[in-house]
Amino acid sequence: MTQQYDRFNLEEEIQNVWHTKEDLDAIAERVYDDPDGPMTEDQIGNLLIGLSELHETRCKKLFLVFETMVKEKYFVEKTISEKTIMGYTNGLAKNKEIQ
Repeated sequence: MTQQYDRFNLEEEIQNVWHTKEDLDAIAERVYDDPDGPMTEDQIGNLLIGLSELHETRCKKLFLVFETMVKEKYFVEKTISEKTIMGYTNGLAKNKEIQ
């Protein structure tokens, strides 16, 4: 069964992708201000390769959520006949405005 996602899941995954900037800031701080001395080229390379893989993983998850929501027609506006409207009987709305 495919997991269902909503706008909150999508927002969460968008925020997760933004973490890459914070990760880059942390790497830059370490490269320039590490009290233990400068990192070697291998250390920097490994760090950047790891971050690249992590960023790709975050982006894939974001796209999975978005793609699933598109397939489920989450972004398609429903017509009034498809909505469940409380108090709507025999074509007359009772104390409810149809939006």
